[in-house]
Amino acid sequence: MEDLVLEALTEDKVTYRYYPEDGKEYGIVALMRKTGELIHEKECPDTLSNYHCHAWRRLEKYQRDDNFPEKDLIA
Repeated sequence: MEDLVLEALTEDKVTYRYYPEDGKEYGIVALMRKTGELIHEKECPDTLSNYHCHAWRRLEKYQRDDNFPEKDLIA
């Protein structure tokens, strides 16, 4: 499981923190809204690398739906 928390939302960019497995440590992922470019801004220490990929996929869905929730859970 992974928690996503909205950090910033502008016309150009959306940024979320991701918290793997209900942990206190987090990473940061971003999506450039005009180009669709995905950015891994901060890696979460001591986790598998696939958590940020799950977060990116969710950001792409938010962009398609034009809906950016404050918090979300990826199960």
